Amino acid sequence: MRIPRFTTFPVLLIGLLVMTSMDGFSQVHRVGAGLAFSTGTDFNSGETGNPGFMVKTWLALNKASTFHVVPSVTAYNRYKAETGYSILTNLMFQGDLDFQYTFFQEGNVKALAFAGGDVMYLTSDFEPIIVTGNETITDTTDFALGGNLGMGLELRMAPKWDFNISGKYIFSQYSQFVISVQAVYYFKSRRRSYRR
Repeated sequence: MRIPRFTTFPVLLIGLLVMTSMDGFSQVHRVGAGLAFSTGTDFNSGETGNPGFMVKTWLALNKASTFHVVPSVTAYNRYKAETGYSILTNLMFQGDLDFQYTFFQEGNVKALAFAGGDVMYLTSDFEPIIVTGNETITDTTDFALGGNLGMGLELRMAPKWDFNISGKYIFSQYSQFVISVQAVYYFKSRRRSYRR
């Protein structure tokens, strides 16, 4: 399925940022940013790059703050291959909407499991340096829907800071395993994360 270049990711990012800035979403209480490392996938006779830069937020769904909806977006570093005859550049963007549940807490450590949906946008730019007329690769884009399943740890570092590490498997046309690390900032008190 082809869609216009560079439209999907900006729309997802703008939606996430608008949602976190609106006063009406009183359950949004923290934001995280960090790096994602993917096993990658083959695309247009090339691969996808690493690492990715991830931004995410949490919407608390219960008073105990053990159940959350977690939207996130990730933009991966470009993959670039130069052969002397051509240059191939691949970019990958991911958006996730997960349901996260904290099933264990001891001191400053929480263990969690999550599952949700995934949308992936890949774009590839092929630039022939020497035109032979026999090129089998062209510019292309693709859009894929899928799901993901994962687990992670949240480590409390300070009153308003956490460090998170997680791993997930994405089930998609472009299936892959992703490990991510994030610094998380609470812009509301941990106790005020849920309101009705």
